[in-house]
Amino acid sequence: MSSLPGFFQTYQPPIARALEAFVPASPGGPVVDAMRYTLLAPSKRVRAVLVLLSAELCGSSSRAMPAACAVEAIHASSLILDDLPSMDNAPLRRGRASAHIEFGEAVAILAAFGLLNDAYGHLARAYEPALAARITALYADAVGLDGLVAGQAEDVLATDQGLTFDTLERIHRRKTGVLFSAAATAGALSAGGSADDIVALTAYAKNLGLAFQIVDDLLDVTGTPEETGKAVKSDARKTTFVSFSGVDGARELALELCRTATSALAPFGRRATHLAALADFVAQRRL
Repeated sequence: MSSLPGFFQTYQPPIARALEAFVPASPGGPVVDAMRYTLLAPSKRVRAVLVLLSAELCGSSSRAMPAACAVEAIHASSLILDDLPSMDNAPLRRGRASAHIEFGEAVAILAAFGLLNDAYGHLARAYEPALAARITALYADAVGLDGLVAGQAEDVLATDQGLTFDTLERIHRRKTGVLFSAAATAGALSAGGSADDIVALTAYAKNLGLAFQIVDDLLDVTGTPEETGKAVKSDARKTTFVSFSGVDGARELALELCRTATSALAPFGRRATHLAALADFVAQRRL
């Protein structure tokens, strides 16, 4: 089984502390409890780590943590909504009951909106107006009608429908890829990265995000709930990269996307070692 790159151990504890402060337990209540239940559940924090790595590559991660917390909150919000009975009706997430099962559907929906709202508020308070506006707009576009919302809508409506490969790729670039790209760009912006830096990191993250989704499709077929932390065989009524290309074909496509992602890092040279290792992990991951 593949494991997280060793350098993740440097980043995960400060991210966990920052997320704990992002949604404090006090004053509490069921919505806050549901927000914390999802946001603080054990996970890889790939998107937050991507923010910090991209910032370091562009100079310093000293100002990147608010953007890292915000992207994790947005992702957690999307997971709550994704798992709802009206969407994927998923019973498990991150190794335990989904938020709507633990807290009820109404509280789960409110928690999802609470996380999304707090993500934008956090950015507004953490950065000077111009940078706050730029990162907030970046994340809003990633969530919006050419991002997560569009991808999720098309995915839900595609249940029991045949899809072309181009349509499948578009759905998952929106559902998964755009938030990876936004994370990398936000990290670069927080560190004052150049336009060329942002172009290279966006190309890297776009391909990394799609590869991540393809491996998710593979794990739905080949993994176990103990490995993945969620129900498997849940996409049987959907066209996935595995149903389209087979297990071997999907694995090869993920590998190719990760190779393409790594090649986009060429302008950074050896400074991009950690991002290259992240791509290797995504290509081979089993969790």
